Parts: sequence; C-alpha cells; structure tokens
Amino acid sequence: MTTNTKFLSALVLSLLLSACGSSSTTEETNNTVKADEAKTQEVTEDNTQQEATKLVATPISADELKGHKMEELKDKSKGEFSGWQRGRVQFLNLEGGFYGIITDSGKKILPMNMKKEFAQNGAIVRIKGKVKNVMTIQQWGTPFTITEIELITPGTKGNPLEM
Repeated sequence: MTTNTKFLSALVLSLLLSACGSSSTTEETNNTVKADEAKTQEVTEDNTQQEATKLVATPISADELKGHKMEELKDKSKGEFSGWQRGRVQFLNLEGGFYGIITDSGKKILPMNMKKEFAQNGAIVRIKGKVKNVMTIQQWGTPFTITEIELITPGTKGNPLEM
C-alpha cells in the first residue's frame, strides 16, 4: 500500500467515526432538551399547586374584617349559649350511653354536670350555663357546664335500653 492509500483510508475512517459521533451527539442533545422540557413542566405544575395551596392557607387579618370588631366577634361566639336555653333531654346510645340536650333552635348540648334528677329521656328543660372548651369521648354536641337548670315537663327516668 502506498502512502496516499494509507492517508486516504485514515481520512475516510476518521470521517466515518466523526459522523457516528455527531449523530449520537444530536440524539443526546434531543434527549437533553426533552428532559429539560419535562422538568420545566413539572416545576410549572408544582408552582401552580403551591399557588393554589397559598390561596387556601392565606390567613385573614383583622383589617380584612371591615366593619367588625374582633371583640364583638369573640363575644358573639362565647355568648352563643348565653342566657336561658330551652331544650329536650335525650338519651343517646353512643359510647356507653349518655344524656344530651337538643335545644329548640336545634343546637346539640352535651351537659358536663347535669344532676341525675334531670336525666330523664324526653324531659323539657331550661338551662343556663357556659360552653366548656374540652374534648370528650362522646364526640357529640358542644360540651356545656350547667349553672342553672329548671324542669318544665318531666320525661321517663332511667336508661331507656334497660326498659
């Protein structure tokens, strides 16, 4: 083989190898571009989801309650059961059984200190007291400490399940 033939063979061989390398480089570039686009889309979706979360979790400041004083709102929530409430005593067979009071306005009251003489299923009573901020095993009604109670109409005494 002559020198020219060796040179030409080397040149053709190097051109072929560079052509192979350039096609794989183009494929790698396309794959990289696709991966970058996918990451951009994921980041955009995450940002959208975070923005939605921010909208839900945005607290309301006192200034945004235009026309309402915070003290009035607090007093209203505390005084929800202030004054006399009229309701019916009812035995509920949940968590071992207990007596609750359903007021005429439909509110459920869980008396925390009702005397046994008022524990009459179906009795109509008037109660006065205050809301007690505790958790109970009954998970029914608003826990309520009775300060005054009057029996209007008697009900049936004893546990209705035993009758």
